[in-house]
Amino acid sequence: MSNEVFTAPQEVSGTQENAAAPAATTLEDLRPRMAFKGKVSRVDLGGAFVNIGLETEGFIHISRIVSTVQNPVTRVADVLTPGGEIDVYVAAVNPAMKRIDLTMVRPATYDWSDLRVGMKIPGARVVSLESFGAFVDIDGPKHGLIPFNLMPKGQRPKVGDVLDSVWVIEVSEEKRRIGLTMIEPPALPWESIHRGDVVKGIVTRVERKGAFIDIGAEREALIRSSAFGSGFVNVSDFVTVGEEVSARVVKVDAPKKQIDLAMEGVDPDDFVLSSGPEEELSPMAAALQKATRGRRSNWGDARGSRKGREQDDILARTMQQLQRNK
Repeated sequence: MSNEVFTAPQEVSGTQENAAAPAATTLEDLRPRMAFKGKVSRVDLGGAFVNIGLETEGFIHISRIVSTVQNPVTRVADVLTPGGEIDVYVAAVNPAMKRIDLTMVRPATYDWSDLRVGMKIPGARVVSLESFGAFVDIDGPKHGLIPFNLMPKGQRPKVGDVLDSVWVIEVSEEKRRIGLTMIEPPALPWESIHRGDVVKGIVTRVERKGAFIDIGAEREALIRSSAFGSGFVNVSDFVTVGEEVSARVVKVDAPKKQIDLAMEGVDPDDFVLSSGPEEELSPMAAALQKATRGRRSNWGDARGSRKGREQDDILARTMQQLQRNK
């Protein structure tokens, strides 16, 4: 909803006949929470009529009148007089019935329709602590909950503390629930990552099994070495740490927190050891290539074995030498 503020002209009569509406503002333009500088036109037992610069006057019920003289207000005439200026907000509007309900109570900064997952909210105030977390006032439709496991390690706020920032992780008007976190969520949540998406990211490290890419998700994504070519591949020949790359998502496994990518513009078939019949592999190279593939397929069993690692190193160095001699 809009927080736009409309102010009635300074010289406004207290009667409907003389009221001049602000430019480009009609009854149909009004929305709840809009703010006005109004002028009281008349008072009665149940409230007061207020001119906010439109053809139709608004009405403020006695229960929505704020006063430093009476709290709560029991007699409208004691706190409001015709011609007096007051700050009011639109509580509800019915153009068909030409009715505007006003309030002097400042509305909350956020309504249900304003809140969205991932939204950052500054200045939340802790109002209570429970065994499972903290309730905080975000100046919204209700207090939000921060579970203790969504607070930074070693940080437990106290009642009255004002938090620099919190982030929305759940909004349900139906359940009347607002979930928050003190830990900044990833820019790219799991639910927004899909197979086939093209993403940009920064290479954070390069290892034998591939290149790790920061795409703004909770975990780094991986471009496996096999995505650059079959057989032995030196991933550093393709990417370097700190480089920005464009890649396509080929696999997403949220429970395992794994994202596999394929680098855009790279066809693995372009980087095989043998490019055709005129450049056949030698029997030794073919055997080594087969052995390398076999070692990679059994990597999960061999990586814990010292002997397995030594064999991998020998195979890798031999394949590198064969490639340089081609």
